[in-house]
Amino acid sequence: MCRTLEVSPSGFYAWCRRPVSAHAPRDQQLRVLIRASHEASRCRYGSPRVHEDLIEQGVPVSRKRVVRLMQAEGLKARARAVQGHDDERP
Repeated sequence: MCRTLEVSPSGFYAWCRRPVSAHAPRDQQLRVLIRASHEASRCRYGSPRVHEDLIEQGVPVSRKRVVRLMQAEGLKARARAVQGHDDERP
């Protein structure tokens, strides 16, 4: 596997033993809140509205972090259906 990843065995095992970063647990909590906000909006809210929703809930988070976590989760705003116009032009 080390050959496939093009890393040394000692580097690979050092990476495996590395502790979880300080951001990882907080990111996991935020992912749950972001997904809940996104689903509560019926998947219509993008990152600016999800960020605003979290701020209103009292969750301190930057917009860029919301963007990053939404992209990692594959969450996107669903576009509104465009209503057709029946006006005829001569």
